[in-house]
Amino acid sequence: MRDIIIGILLAAGASACFNLATVVQAGETRKVENHDTASLALLGQLVKRKRWLAGVAVQLLAVPLQLAALTIAPLAVVQPADATGLVVLLIAGQRMLGEKVGWHEIASVGAIFIGVLGVALSGPEHSPDNAGTLSLVLVLGPLTLLALTPYLLRRKIPSGVMVVAAGTAFALTAFLMKIIADSLLASAWISLLLWGAAAGLIAVLGLNSEQGALQVRTVARVAPIIFVIELGLPIVLAPIIGGEHWPTDMAMAALLLGSLLLTIAGAFALMRSGPVNAVLEAEHAAEAEPASQLT
Repeated sequence: MRDIIIGILLAAGASACFNLATVVQAGETRKVENHDTASLALLGQLVKRKRWLAGVAVQLLAVPLQLAALTIAPLAVVQPADATGLVVLLIAGQRMLGEKVGWHEIASVGAIFIGVLGVALSGPEHSPDNAGTLSLVLVLGPLTLLALTPYLLRRKIPSGVMVVAAGTAFALTAFLMKIIADSLLASAWISLLLWGAAAGLIAVLGLNSEQGALQVRTVARVAPIIFVIELGLPIVLAPIIGGEHWPTDMAMAALLLGSLLLTIAGAFALMRSGPVNAVLEAEHAAEAEPASQLT
């Protein structure tokens, strides 16, 4: 249980970094030339903006925290624990912008923490094992194609497709982080480098899709959807190809499933709440064109 608690704390720290980076970067995305398709030209413009790069730096701080969490705790626990970092945005909305925290926000936070507690009590043991290469390719291959959809179509696509593609890319990155952590524990350096390169590439493409969606959608219509996909999909993959074994006892399995759903529901509700939305949307207020003017 000690490792589980430490893993949860590390994951919460990583989530806080990721969420702060989203806030920093969102305002910058609206200030660059709009692109009709998923093009790396968007990232080419964003890397010239110091504030956007600062957001990337904050994201990079989250990587070692997440890896450390995955070396001692199962993915089924680490992923839900990532939702606790959303509390940082809630506090910022109240303290910095004077937003009122009501029963909706309190209930959402309560759902997240109760869900994480339930997962910690009923979740699987940490496992450094994964499925074979063939199984990984068969399962992750189609998901990778989904993440690449905006780039494969080569034409103007609905912003919703970019949101789903970004969420899938980040979910794949989260799962690959487990494989990287397992490779680190096993001192399998070649595997670590190969999976690390794959995770880095997918993360960049996901980031580009997310930033493209933020050009035409508000953060409130992008971040919650991406977060739910990123949070839930790796949990589904963990028992299939991640070497984690869910409890066979029906009561414990029900507790685990219910806790996971409660955490995801709480995270989604909190990201759509007034205080959190106020923090996210505040980054768009200065020197940004309204989303309705972008095509």
